[in-house]
Amino acid sequence: MSAGQPRFTVGSAPHWRRNSSLFRMNHAFILALVPMAVLGAIVHAFGWRNVQLDGAFGPINPTLSTVVNEMGVDSGALWLLGIFGTLALGMGTAVIVEYVSQIIFRQPYQATNGHGLLMGLLVVLLSPPSIPWWVLIVGVTVAIVLGKQLFGGIGSFPMHPAMVGWLIVLLSWPHHLYPVGSASIGAPHPAVVGLTALGGIALCLTGYIRWQIPLGVLIGVALSFFAFSSSLSGDLLHQFATGHVVLAAFFIATDSTTSPANRLAAFLSGLLTGVMIMLIRAYGIWPDAVPFAILLVNLLSPHLDRIRPKMRLVVA
Repeated sequence: MSAGQPRFTVGSAPHWRRNSSLFRMNHAFILALVPMAVLGAIVHAFGWRNVQLDGAFGPINPTLSTVVNEMGVDSGALWLLGIFGTLALGMGTAVIVEYVSQIIFRQPYQATNGHGLLMGLLVVLLSPPSIPWWVLIVGVTVAIVLGKQLFGGIGSFPMHPAMVGWLIVLLSWPHHLYPVGSASIGAPHPAVVGLTALGGIALCLTGYIRWQIPLGVLIGVALSFFAFSSSLSGDLLHQFATGHVVLAAFFIATDSTTSPANRLAAFLSGLLTGVMIMLIRAYGIWPDAVPFAILLVNLLSPHLDRIRPKMRLVVA
């Protein structure tokens, strides 16, 4: 081997030693999210809601919904179809934008590995079913182009792409993300949150995510609740059952690119995420603290990864 020739090549993250692939990992995430997405859509359409919205104001065009209602179709069924359409729009937009941006940036074609599909799904789940279609497209496009492909694609972006796209939409059109009486598709009821936890636990048991990060998030939320309880509403169970804490713990904070690789650093990353969520809930002005907490901890991940176990000297 010549002196100037590199001895090994290090690719981009994630640096995991396992028999799986990015394709299988991303699609495992999507499959774990499908049941809670379906249940969330059903909850919005048929029950468990404090504010019942008429089908004419759902995600389907008002003129079309009026015509369908005149035909005798239940407004709940109309809402359900509209929400499924919103999910399909977000995921389809992500795949198309990812493929086009890879062509424009002259990057390897990786739109089939499912990561863009997952990012689009997460943006939709964090949004209410009444979000206008064009706002959703903008959010997903920003997530893929600015949050992911501009940095070189999977393994290179410093912050979670879905959180970047969602945050841009929040700062630009907050009234579309937090309309009166509406909740996100991913967390309309504790039953949906519970199903999210089951999907996340399944990913932990199958080795697709490291348990240190979800455990750190949940412990961070629990400890912070007792520290900031005077500024919070509800009990500890209420903190877990509302918002996107569980979704963040299992499906967002565990992103293989933006989370640390070392086990101790991964646990500390989750712990800081849980603390930041509760800190923003207690003293912040935004209804949902998860995207802000995720992005702040993402900035610290490279520093946390410097916490490495000591090397052991083996004497022959």
